[in-house]
Amino acid sequence: MIPEKRSISIMKELSIEHTKQMLMIDGADIKNPILLFLHGGPGTSQIGYARHYQKELEEHFTVVHWDQRGSGLSYSKRIPHHSMTISQLVNDAIQITEWLLSRFSKTKIYLAGHSWGSLIALHVLQQRPDLFYAYYGISQVVNPRHEESASYQYIRNISGRKRASLRSPLIRFIGAPPWKKDIQHLIYRLCVELSRGGLTHHHQQSLAILFQMLTGQEYGIRNIPKFLNGLRFSKKHLTEELYRFNAFASVPSINVPCYFMSGRYDLIVPSEISKQYYQALEAPEKHWFQFENSAHTPHIEEPSLFASTLSSHALHHL
Repeated sequence: MIPEKRSISIMKELSIEHTKQMLMIDGADIKNPILLFLHGGPGTSQIGYARHYQKELEEHFTVVHWDQRGSGLSYSKRIPHHSMTISQLVNDAIQITEWLLSRFSKTKIYLAGHSWGSLIALHVLQQRPDLFYAYYGISQVVNPRHEESASYQYIRNISGRKRASLRSPLIRFIGAPPWKKDIQHLIYRLCVELSRGGLTHHHQQSLAILFQMLTGQEYGIRNIPKFLNGLRFSKKHLTEELYRFNAFASVPSINVPCYFMSGRYDLIVPSEISKQYYQALEAPEKHWFQFENSAHTPHIEEPSLFASTLSSHALHHL
């Protein structure tokens, strides 16, 4: 039995370059290694529901979630628009890592990046590999334009075989990417969800996430407007830079062990693109894991398997 005083469950606000940024830190034993989680988006923070899915993970790690600059509880109207760049978010992540190392008297931590967060993570690892034991890339973003094209083609093919499906007229209406109008992107994401390849493979899990955000103490109804404002703000200022990203060209190598995790049904970041990057990447050690019952969020959809996968491979701190 771990003494109660060695467990931790706190919300911590840090001041980083004139902005207030929120961390949520949970773990069964502060002597465990630290796992910093970079959420997706841009702007899709996880603090509002993450605790419901990480109890097993907390037995092995002190898990740190961060609402990125301009997202969720870190959103503010006073954030300078010019600071909303990938470069600044990378700098923020490095400063948070250094604070964690100091606060918990560690020499290195583990890093996980989900979707958009995996893009930020690659740049962090490229700049400061010395801070990390290993990296977990979940639904790894590689080239958003290629990922959308692959997903669009898949949805069009399956819709063509099911003429009665609502997806068929919708996907034909918007045409092939790239899309310039917001309505085209909205219809595409609707088609992804209808194809059960979106946030979760089973729609009831997405509803559960919404319920947890609305009723949980971390966000609750009172903070949903802040979450939505942060989502709009982040997408407005970061989406253009997101679509210019190409990991093959910008991050061909990483000097830490890498573990990539993909949901079988993911149509937001199809595994075929992520796996091509995994195969081409130069790293001292690398592994690929496919989650057979997940779409875009295997850490949420299959939390027990996610926790056991990480704990069985996170041996670099020993």
